Amino acid sequence: MSKSQNTMDPLAISATRPASYVDHQLLDTPSERGHHIIRAEVCSISAPAKNLRRIAVQSPELMGCQLSGPDEFFGLLMPPTPGAQLHLPDHDGGINIRASVAAMPEGRRPNLRWYTVRTLDSERGILTFDVVTHGISSPDDEHIGPGLAWALSTRIGDDVALWTCQGLWHRKQASQTLIADPSAVPSLRAILEYTQTFAPEQLPELHVIVLAESHHDLEPLLREQWEDKVGSLKVILRPATEFSGATLSHLRQLDEAKDPATHASYVWVAGEGDLCKEVRRHAIDSWGLKSDSVQWCPYWFIGRARP
Repeated sequence: MSKSQNTMDPLAISATRPASYVDHQLLDTPSERGHHIIRAEVCSISAPAKNLRRIAVQSPELMGCQLSGPDEFFGLLMPPTPGAQLHLPDHDGGINIRASVAAMPEGRRPNLRWYTVRTLDSERGILTFDVVTHGISSPDDEHIGPGLAWALSTRIGDDVALWTCQGLWHRKQASQTLIADPSAVPSLRAILEYTQTFAPEQLPELHVIVLAESHHDLEPLLREQWEDKVGSLKVILRPATEFSGATLSHLRQLDEAKDPATHASYVWVAGEGDLCKEVRRHAIDSWGLKSDSVQWCPYWFIGRARP
């Protein structure tokens, strides 16, 4: 692969073709599938928003790959320090990649962090994902973790590896409330794009709530592209420490107004851990949903590293 800047626009490559999914109907939770490690190389770096870094990686092993769902996530294995060689664990394909990484000698142990797929171009073998920078520009900032430090320092041609996982969202229930913070908005947008392609009649039944500290944390044109297509779309701007409380306050306001979002038969919430837990509790206790009708995906926790 060339180490020069890749000029293709990753989002110009459709991630919503039938061939991109193992099951493009997604009428039930995606089936668990085998996990494996894929070596890849950074091929494109861009900034679609002020506080958003978009990274594309390329690998022959990604050619012909299919996603289990639009919200598929993966483990990113990065060198322990910028410019260092990437060593990978011996892994049998089981689910506990953390243990395999932790068992490696400290000097060879890669960093492991979790991201969601924004797009997959299976013809070119290119996967794109977004990293929220929170306004930080230096990889040497003392307040950032290894994932953001890597995203701010990586260059075209750098080696990484992906530990494949799966998607969780499905469209079996037509009426849905979808809630995401910036770490999960790439998945949210992919869900909306999927629905527009494969089940456009369901879009008016989707109620969307997005949390962010600033509009600079979000890929542009969210409102412009989706507000008139979905049942409702609300963007709440608060500090990350207030995501959970602000969301609960908004949900209680919707309850009082008997808003259609509170009558959803399925809830998908992804992002910060407390946000996910509180939304799940509210959907079960206040809306009467069964636990298997609430898909919650905690990607990170305030004040805690999640390797």
